[in-house]
Amino acid sequence: MKIGFGTTFLEKGLAKEHMDGIGVYSKNLWEKFEGVEKQAISFGNQEPNPQTVKLLGDIKYLPLGYPIQSALSLLSSSSFLGSNKLEKEMDLFFAPDHHIPKFDHIPVIATIMDAYPLIYPKLVSQRLRKFKNIAFKRTSKWADHIITISEHSKQDIIHYFDIPAKDISVIPLGVNRAFFQKIPDDKREAVRQKFGLKEDYFIFVGTIQPRKNLSRLIEAYLSLPSTLRQKHPLVIIGHYGWGEDDLKHKLDTLGKSDTIHHLTHVSDQELYALLQSAFAMVYPSLYEGFGLPILEGFASQIPVVTSSTTSIPEVAGDAACYVDPLDSSDIAAKMEQLVNDKRMREEMIKKGLKKVETFSWEQCAEEHLKLFAKIINSR
Repeated sequence: MKIGFGTTFLEKGLAKEHMDGIGVYSKNLWEKFEGVEKQAISFGNQEPNPQTVKLLGDIKYLPLGYPIQSALSLLSSSSFLGSNKLEKEMDLFFAPDHHIPKFDHIPVIATIMDAYPLIYPKLVSQRLRKFKNIAFKRTSKWADHIITISEHSKQDIIHYFDIPAKDISVIPLGVNRAFFQKIPDDKREAVRQKFGLKEDYFIFVGTIQPRKNLSRLIEAYLSLPSTLRQKHPLVIIGHYGWGEDDLKHKLDTLGKSDTIHHLTHVSDQELYALLQSAFAMVYPSLYEGFGLPILEGFASQIPVVTSSTTSIPEVAGDAACYVDPLDSSDIAAKMEQLVNDKRMREEMIKKGLKKVETFSWEQCAEEHLKLFAKIINSR
C-alpha cells in the first residue's frame, strides 16, 4: 500500500517551529505509519527547510495553492491540476489537514477534526468566512470517507456537513510518550528559572483564540484571593491565533504582574518540564473536537479543570474536574477547591494517569491503516 499523505499544514508548522492540533496529529501519524510506503504531497511550491526534509524526505508539490486549486475544481467539477500523474503512483490519498483534493481514480480519505467553523462562524476568523464554510462543506464531499476524532464531532459532522454516518469513522488521538517521562528536578528547575517561574502554578496550553475562553479564565483567576494567587500564579502558554486583540492588550498589561505569565516561545522539552512543574491545568474551552492538551495534562500527572461541554467529557471521563465554561465564578470555585482539597487533587492525578494510558499514537496510526486497507480493498 502506497499512501499519498497531505503535508501542506505540517510543512508550514515545521517551518514556523510551531504546531497546533492538526500539525501534531499529522506529524505523529507520519512518524507512526510503519510498514507502508508514504509520499509527502503539498500544495503550492514551498521552500522546504532542513527540518522539513529530515522528517518528510522528498516532497511532491501539486501546482498552485490549495485555495486556488479547490476553487477551480468547485467551478469546473474537474480533478485537481497535477493529480493524474500522482494517481498512477499511489493507492490512496490521505488528507489530515482539511486540504481535501478532488481525485478521480484513487480514494481520498480526509480527516475533519470538528464542525466548529460551521457551528460558531462568529468565533472563527471572519476573512471570507461565508465562502470558506460553503467551500468546506462542498470539498468534504470529495472524500470517499471521513475520519474524525470523537463521537461528538461525528454527530456534528453528520448534521452540519450532511455526510452519512456510514461514511464517517471515529479514531481518537494519541499522546506523545514524552509527556509521561519524568523530568529530573534539576532540569525542571532550570526551565522554571529561564522563564522566571516558581512551581505550583496553574497552567493553560493552547492557541489563543476566542473559543479557548481565556478571557473568562483570567477573570476567574483574578477573582481568587490574593494570597492564593501569590502561591499559585497563572501561566498561559500559546501563540496568538486571531481575534483576541483586546485579550492581547490585557495579557501584555497583566503579564507585568508577578502572578500572570504569558509564554510564547517554548520548546517541546521545556513544555514537558513546565507541565510537570504545574499545580493544575485549567482548560475551560468553549468547544473541542477532542481536547488533546487535557490528555497531555493527565500524562504529566497534574489534575485538569476543564469544560463539561462538547467532546471533553467523552475524552476525559471521570478523571477531570468539570466546570461551566460560561461561568467564571464556577471556574474560580473549582480552582480554589483543588488548592484546598489535597485528597481530591491526588485522586484526580491517579484517575488521569489511568485514563490517558488508553490513548496512544501507535493505536491511532494502526486504526488509520486498517481503514485505508479496507477502503482500498472495497474498490
